[in-house]
Amino acid sequence: MRNLPIERNYPSISYILNNWPKTKHILRKYVLSNFKKPDLYDLTKICLKELKIFKIKGCQPVLKKLSKICSSNVTSNTYHDQHHFKAVLVISALLAMGVNLKNKDRLLLIVISLTHDMNHQGRRIINAIPYYQEERSFLDLQRIFFRKVLNFKEINRIRTIFKSTYFPIKPKNVKDDLEKIVLDADILTSLMFGPRAGVKLAGRLKHEIKYNEETEILFRNFLKLLGEKCLYLPFSKKLC
Repeated sequence: MRNLPIERNYPSISYILNNWPKTKHILRKYVLSNFKKPDLYDLTKICLKELKIFKIKGCQPVLKKLSKICSSNVTSNTYHDQHHFKAVLVISALLAMGVNLKNKDRLLLIVISLTHDMNHQGRRIINAIPYYQEERSFLDLQRIFFRKVLNFKEINRIRTIFKSTYFPIKPKNVKDDLEKIVLDADILTSLMFGPRAGVKLAGRLKHEIKYNEETEILFRNFLKLLGEKCLYLPFSKKLC
């Protein structure tokens, strides 16, 4: 789709997918680039159109508000910032093209991918209790969006997905395709482009959390902690 480039001088997500793995270096360049602040609102609309969700007029004010919050980065994070959100957005859309999601779940996927670390506290959460940040992000999103469009059961489903992104603890019984896509997309940025890219991203995290050891050690600890936390979708593994 020539009319849906993810950004100027980049192709569409569909083009990247249809020409994989030849386009892997293009996605790598886009994901790792952090010189230009992405327009998350435009990117969100592009991802929705790529997933054939066109009737979003009623959601536009909320999507614009969420994008503005996620772009603000008030805690000056160097990893959990708008570039992390853009990466998870695009990779989620890429993965969703190979999964038969309902239209509502496609919309939810893009909203969750955008906001899963909304208002991330960066260094401030190092000593916080487990799921602190995930619960905080979920509640921030719920106040703006979910209470207006989802019932209680659906809200709990989204809360579970947010909590599952807490990396140190492996989530149990992951059977929800929506959850699988979000979890895979959240860590694929550090896995799918090789160890050099993983170390580069670890360097951003090191700066954010004021990690005292070498960047390579932080990345190795990430891989070690990954342990049994495997990728959930067969297509995710093929991307690596």
